[in-house]
Amino acid sequence: MRPLLATVLSLFSLALSAQPSLVLVNGRIFDNPDAQAIAITGNTITAVGSSAEMKALATPVTRVIDLQGRMVIPGINDAHTHPGLHTPSFVANSDITTTWPLIAAAISSAVDETPADLWITATAGPGILDDATLTRQTLDKLAPNRKVFIGAFTGHVSVLSSAGLAALGIADNASNPPGGTFGRDAQGNLNGRADEYAHYLAERRFADLATDDELVTGIRSFADEAIRLGITTVQAMPVPSEQRFSKALRDAAVPLRVRVMAFPLEVPARPLFQSGGAVKFILDGTPIERGAALRTTAYADGSKGRENFRDLAPFVKLAVDNNQQLLFHAAGDRTVASALNAFGTAALKRPRIEHGDGMQRDLFPIALKTGAVVVVNPTHFPFRNFYPAGEYMLAASIRKARIPLAIGSDGPINPYLNLMIASARPDQPQESLTREDALRAYTSGSAFAENLETKKGKIAPGMLADLAVLSQNIIEVSVNALPDTRSVLTIIDGKVVHEE
Repeated sequence: MRPLLATVLSLFSLALSAQPSLVLVNGRIFDNPDAQAIAITGNTITAVGSSAEMKALATPVTRVIDLQGRMVIPGINDAHTHPGLHTPSFVANSDITTTWPLIAAAISSAVDETPADLWITATAGPGILDDATLTRQTLDKLAPNRKVFIGAFTGHVSVLSSAGLAALGIADNASNPPGGTFGRDAQGNLNGRADEYAHYLAERRFADLATDDELVTGIRSFADEAIRLGITTVQAMPVPSEQRFSKALRDAAVPLRVRVMAFPLEVPARPLFQSGGAVKFILDGTPIERGAALRTTAYADGSKGRENFRDLAPFVKLAVDNNQQLLFHAAGDRTVASALNAFGTAALKRPRIEHGDGMQRDLFPIALKTGAVVVVNPTHFPFRNFYPAGEYMLAASIRKARIPLAIGSDGPINPYLNLMIASARPDQPQESLTREDALRAYTSGSAFAENLETKKGKIAPGMLADLAVLSQNIIEVSVNALPDTRSVLTIIDGKVVHEE
């Protein structure tokens, strides 16, 4: 009797588990015009079809939600984010268009208005950080004995005051780290400027000054904003160290799915994550500070950018030895070519080019041969004119060549702002993506980029129930209205995590 009873109970439990926990009806399902409804059981989509069909699956304990004709999309998967989560500071009123006199006035005011031990930070545009006279001495006169950190909005250059350098443990005899440079005066002392891996070193030490509680609070705030936008996954290259960020992520216990990419500052790096993770290295800068490395064309000043590393073999070996997906930040066409050539030397699974501004047509065949994935960032597209004439930011052409394409924000995380920019490009109209293709890159494309295309990124039976119900139809609204979109219902792992 006992084996029979156990079998009956097991079948009963199975029957209960097959009953939908959630049914969405009367919606418009992206990429499935014949369907209006979705059944979810546990954390999985179990059926997609008509409202009548899905209602027939519901039981008295099933929650049925009438979507009233709203659009349902797979949860947005942001393939390239940098959660800031910096230590508390007074942020001077600045953005990429603010002039130096305005930033200087804000810093000067902060000296009198803030505690002496509080950092003063500012974000500067290209016109400011291109000014070689902006040094630690400039900041020391403006804010004597204060810790000041001015970072470029590009995330590749910074200027620190003397007190700021000291607080981060960067002494005058500090050596240039591999891949980066500390600026120096005529006497060989640091002038407060740092670029590439010298900047990342300073930025990480600054971020790691935050307490554990501050990191947890920052993660929760970031996750709340993402979920309200219908983002269900982010692939994060955090500013704090991976160890601290990962611990804070566990403590924060947010429903948002977060894939943490290792970003080691040591070269050659020691493996930081378990087998099967991902590791990223930055090969050049951006065209805005003329750091993106070029092959034949040159910037207006005659320069061609700079590669942070010439020998990429140690990075490839690290990824292969530790079974890690390899990500290369490669903006210029010279670094994209170097990255693809390095990918071709080993059996790498879905190596990634982050940004890929310089993925030019002659490089398409090797990209296809190596299986590279290109993660583009639409918020970069308005800065196309910082490159010389030539083929740059070819999003539509990359997709048409059948090179796997994903989208990451690498800036403001509003996905609908990025959809607007990607689908309406005044700089290169022929390289605009359709809204449908941009959304696919932001969902199934990003899932492919993290090797999870069989689990998420589409609305189909057997896929994880990560969904967003939108406030407006992003395929049909005017292009200028796209950034106003929000999620009125966000579902992650089959659970409603946001509802308006």
